[in-house]
Amino acid sequence: MKKIITYIMIPVFVLASGCSEDILDIKSQSQYSETTYFKTAPQFNEGVVATYSTLLMNGLYSRDAYYLFDLLANDAENNVFLLGDVAQLHDYSYGPTQPQMSDLWRNLYRMIFRANLVLAKATEWQPTLQTDIDKKTQYIGEVSFLRGYAYFMLVNLWGRVPLKLEFSKATELTPRAGSVDDVWAVVETDFINAANSLPVVYGAADRGRVTKGAAIALLGKAFLYQKKYAQAESEFRKLTTAPFTYTLNANFDNQFSATNNTSVETVFDIQHKWTDWASGDQYYMFGGQEAWGGKTTHTGRAMEYGWNDWNNTFVSPALVKAFKYKDEVGDDYTDPRAHYTFYGDADSGGDTDFCHTCTKASKGGSLMAVYAPDANQPGPYTYPFGANNAIGYNWRKYEYYETKEFYAGPDSNINTQIVRYADVLLMLAESLIEQNKIGDAMPYINTVRARVGAFQYTSLGTHDNAQTILRRERQLELAGEQVRWFDLVRWGIAKQTLNGEKQLQLGKQPFEDHHVLLPIPQIEKTTNTALSTDISEDWN
Repeated sequence: MKKIITYIMIPVFVLASGCSEDILDIKSQSQYSETTYFKTAPQFNEGVVATYSTLLMNGLYSRDAYYLFDLLANDAENNVFLLGDVAQLHDYSYGPTQPQMSDLWRNLYRMIFRANLVLAKATEWQPTLQTDIDKKTQYIGEVSFLRGYAYFMLVNLWGRVPLKLEFSKATELTPRAGSVDDVWAVVETDFINAANSLPVVYGAADRGRVTKGAAIALLGKAFLYQKKYAQAESEFRKLTTAPFTYTLNANFDNQFSATNNTSVETVFDIQHKWTDWASGDQYYMFGGQEAWGGKTTHTGRAMEYGWNDWNNTFVSPALVKAFKYKDEVGDDYTDPRAHYTFYGDADSGGDTDFCHTCTKASKGGSLMAVYAPDANQPGPYTYPFGANNAIGYNWRKYEYYETKEFYAGPDSNINTQIVRYADVLLMLAESLIEQNKIGDAMPYINTVRARVGAFQYTSLGTHDNAQTILRRERQLELAGEQVRWFDLVRWGIAKQTLNGEKQLQLGKQPFEDHHVLLPIPQIEKTTNTALSTDISEDWN
């Protein structure tokens, strides 16, 4: 079963001002403080779990991260139903007050704050039992990973961000780091410390916690993003041999279904748990993560992206087109992953059928009623998905539509993939290609392709050709997984690629040079005067 991420509020530590009345100097014995609370392994565990919980806060993986990175990268395109603040992402019309970006900044720093608290208190904790000593090592590894992950996101999205590494200085105004290298150094150190402290696997009760493999994968990714290709190769290769047992999920579909919580392919994911409405507010992802959520940590992605539900996005025409390319002999080819990624017409390669395992339709007022008028008709149903109709090209990946017609609410418990083994193999292949070890890279690309029955390359050709193949593989394999934005920016091709796609879609080229970094949030500029003078053109 899935590990339930329980939201735990770290106790509020109250510092009272001095007073001459002795009786008023008596401290409440029932009030927690930072000096009295963190004394036992269960208390430290609460602090660690509270740090994990930030992954499901605003700007992150209960809702906003999907929109942020799928729309920015043009994996997804906004439908007319999408709210205006999020719709700004698809044409880069946002500014420093964009809400989801501000939330992302704030909650990444909240993750850092909580990690710093656990790290600070762990230095004071001197357990005597071996089990507690082991737990201390593990907890330090977990929060080191989470802090490294937060800074990994921050440095990629905003560049020279403030480095806040000590809990005791949490309230101090902090200037931007002197260079992006300073931030990357923190990322590397945190992931190295995590890899040295974390176990390879956990028992079932602790499934969902970060592992040694997750830390190694993110360290390799940090090296790759900095173009330290030999070091990246070294880290990724570790994950292909013992003691690690990662392999590809035999069924691509299963990796994005409710069965993915125990997948052999998952390296690091966001655990989602659906219980019922009674355990918490179903719409917690709009801001009540530590007040409304209860035991439910589901994601709204499936309902919000769902064509037969809120239908806030559809698959971008550029992504649909990318699944059609030339094979090695120059013939037209449609990649099999199109079928698993989106619903579309036969020519696109998308899935034309819907609700394959439904036994009885219950359509109500859904769009499905238009195409399947018999309420007792079993699935599958065939719809005119495609570019020239009301349904369009819509997401199949991460959706439940093979087993149900529509959602009663945002109740998806399909875990969000952050790093999976296919991604690792492609990053390993990329690190090899960029070292001109092109022949060594081909088997890793072919392994990923073989899983879906795609043709196998016999040669990757020149460096430039191999690079083109690798980049296409990442686009198709990882579509809708919030990866492509980071890829386009680090490859230095975001502007040319996205403006080319947007010209066809919107009739304009809205991406400007400064869009490779997000704008520093206005709230940060207002409250942190140590940073506010170090920003260019009111952007970054």
